[in-house]
Amino acid sequence: MKFYTEDGNWDLVGNNLGVFFIRDAIKFPDVIHALKPDPVTFEQQPRRIFDFMSQTPECMHMLVNLFSPRGIPADYRHMQGFGVNTYKWVNTEGETKLVKYHWMPKQGVRSMTEEDAANVQADGLGHATKDLYEAVGRGEYPEWELLVQMMDDHDHPELDFDPLDDTKTWPERDFPPKPVGRMVLDRMPADFFAENEQISFGTGVLVDGLDFSDDKMLVGRTFSYSDTQRHRVGPNYLQLPVNRPRHVDVRTNQRDGQMTYVVDAAGENPSVNYEPSITGGLREGAYPTHDEQGPEIRGRLTRARIERANDYQQAGQRYLLLQDWERDDLVKNFTDLISQCDRAVQERMVWHFLLVENDLGRRVGEGLGIMPEDVAHLEPLPGQSLTEEDRKRLASLGDNPPRDVEGLTMTHCVPDTRHVVTR
Repeated sequence: MKFYTEDGNWDLVGNNLGVFFIRDAIKFPDVIHALKPDPVTFEQQPRRIFDFMSQTPECMHMLVNLFSPRGIPADYRHMQGFGVNTYKWVNTEGETKLVKYHWMPKQGVRSMTEEDAANVQADGLGHATKDLYEAVGRGEYPEWELLVQMMDDHDHPELDFDPLDDTKTWPERDFPPKPVGRMVLDRMPADFFAENEQISFGTGVLVDGLDFSDDKMLVGRTFSYSDTQRHRVGPNYLQLPVNRPRHVDVRTNQRDGQMTYVVDAAGENPSVNYEPSITGGLREGAYPTHDEQGPEIRGRLTRARIERANDYQQAGQRYLLLQDWERDDLVKNFTDLISQCDRAVQERMVWHFLLVENDLGRRVGEGLGIMPEDVAHLEPLPGQSLTEEDRKRLASLGDNPPRDVEGLTMTHCVPDTRHVVTR
């Protein structure tokens, strides 16, 4: 979402699912390589995907979402949106809050099973775009409510997860979502390529009062996204009308590069495109917030895994909060795809699923012909940290009771209606 504000542009970049596969941007190329086609045969293969995932326990929460119907929205109008990462708000006094963003469709959430999606694609591609154009053309303007969760800006040792971990959501009973705005889509692009294909987003496109947290994935995305747009669209992609601020002059002192067609407004002396200068150049604007903002941090900077990984709890809670038809399709998808993997990968995935939630592990294991006793000998992965609860579940692998989810609401667990498609 690109906001053209009076202070410049703000890009709220996100996904249709509330979490991500990994929590450290250094592994982003690896997860993408695993999901992309085989570099030799150019075939997307489940054995590559789950080979990586079986060695990456932090991805379990994302997998439970992605391979359930929530991973296949019926169309754009009935799709949720999430900022995924943890951001920060700053006021003029330098006080900070950690925040998460969520878009909720007022039309409700609708999703498809793998079978439904296959039936849609059998008749043509681009169904979601077509549906959106037709709905707006009929005057049925889709609407989304923007919700924000907030927490104090510190490390919250009372929580059993790290609030900056993008593989986690914040429980609503502890951090209730607050409505802060709405979006109504009442027109479509006049030219699809100019306004849709060339629009460019980056997590580093912010305005005063909005800031980054120390979320490691967010830091990595902020470095990489703008570079990606320079490669994808061009070095002067910010000069395109769809990417350029609309309500404020742009004064950056930047010049030249391929396809330059706009020159930023200069100072009194157009020959000076640097700062500082006493010969008529621009002056840097005053920074409106405090340098001393947020919590004071003392410690050693290291490359290490976070302490509160807790990779299985929220994945298990999410599984139990799915509707019955969603769980059935999730189990079917896992079984069908993981059956195409090597036996060692199958066993490790069943081991993970048994730690996520007993019912999930047993159902997928039954479909693969792998029982809990077949994987009970497996040790935790090298470097993997288990919680005390994880170790108890490991000691009784396959015989654990369901997790307690009474009264638990997770932001992306709103009711989901199946969009049934037949052929």
